[in-house]
Amino acid sequence: MEYVRKCFNDDGIAIKTTSCKITWFTLYVLLMLALTFLVAEYSYAAESLSLEQAIDAAVRNNNGLKAADAQVEATDAGVLKSASGFLPKVTVSETWSRTDSPLMALGTKLNQEIVTPADFNPAVMNNPGAISNYNTRLVVMQPIFNGGKEYLGRTQAKLARDASIQDRERTRQETVYNVIKAYYSLLLAREYHKVALQSLETSMANVKLAEARYKAGAVLQSDLLRAKVQLAEVREMMTRSENGMKLASAGLNFAMGVSQGSEYEVSGDLLKQEQTGDITTLITEATAKRPDLQSMNLNRLNADKSVTMARTDYLPSLNLMGQVDWNSENPAGSEGKSWAMMAVLQWNLFDGLVTKSNVKEATAMSSRMRSLDDQTREAIQFQVRQAYYNSTASLDRIAASTSSIQEAEEGLRIVQKRYETGMTTFVDVLGAESSLIRARTNALQALYDNNIAQAELKLAVGTL
Repeated sequence: MEYVRKCFNDDGIAIKTTSCKITWFTLYVLLMLALTFLVAEYSYAAESLSLEQAIDAAVRNNNGLKAADAQVEATDAGVLKSASGFLPKVTVSETWSRTDSPLMALGTKLNQEIVTPADFNPAVMNNPGAISNYNTRLVVMQPIFNGGKEYLGRTQAKLARDASIQDRERTRQETVYNVIKAYYSLLLAREYHKVALQSLETSMANVKLAEARYKAGAVLQSDLLRAKVQLAEVREMMTRSENGMKLASAGLNFAMGVSQGSEYEVSGDLLKQEQTGDITTLITEATAKRPDLQSMNLNRLNADKSVTMARTDYLPSLNLMGQVDWNSENPAGSEGKSWAMMAVLQWNLFDGLVTKSNVKEATAMSSRMRSLDDQTREAIQFQVRQAYYNSTASLDRIAASTSSIQEAEEGLRIVQKRYETGMTTFVDVLGAESSLIRARTNALQALYDNNIAQAELKLAVGTL
């Protein structure tokens, strides 16, 4: 500051000397560095990522959800397609032919409405000249009754669409769970890193303590060597924690469907989540809400409809058909016009046991779907129980680990004091330090397991 004051006269006016110019340049550089640091710090803070933001990003970007959306669109198109069974089919065709067949030649002239008495001369009829014909035909076919195939087909299409919607919802829930797990894994890695820093500080203090005692001639060199070995192990722990943070960050990016090289600061902490609801209520809720169980039930109903669909081949079918023909020697001509109306009744009396085998196959598939439905229900009950018990156990572990940290910290403090006065060995100091590291990591793991168990429970119940 004294050096800066020299650059002003008594009236407060800046003095333009070389040394003062250097001073102002230095201040300018320092000011710019400070501003750069503040901007960088602000930008870094702006990249803070909450759990809700991570979930929103995953819902937007996850390829599994995009695939599920496409499947819903496909089944919705199937519903539209199923309506075609009730609607008429309209086709138009243009056919060209040329023949000198006596029968076909006479028929062609009749269709073109150009027959003359000379055409009935036996010599002409037996040896007609080649004749060309352009036939334009419009056909309309209206289904009347096909054993109920139209109604069953539409019902099955709607069931398939509803099942795909439930599958999409389950995919969303699983995506959210994966993001939650990855997010908490990053929080855990961050807390592990903090524990590593605390452990490094403790180990360095122990090295200084052992070094002081060794220089004073109070202990052997082996104590100092043990302290340095412990410090090296803690530094290795630090390296592992840093690598764990990088891997956890990449895992979260992957779960969100963004570039795995993205960097941000996750907000929040690992906090204890209390257990809510009893297991009986949760199982009942899961049975009613699990999207994959709802999808399985819809697929089972669809399989039952397939049995009925297969049996429709035993029934007759009735369809109406009308057609209009234009026949001419020239393209798109209309010299000869005719129409026809037909009612087609068809009953397949024997098809070589094809229908019977189709019914048998559909019945077997329906039975299979019922078994899978029961299996899914049982699996869901087990998943709820497993998540519930894990959550309960994690709460007990949190309570135990919280007190163990306090006890380990106090134990290390006492052992360090005793070692300073020569009342214990350095082995006891190292043991107390290791106990504190284990207590801290166990507490973090218990908190992480508690948060994951709660997410698993919501996923198992179908409310995530």
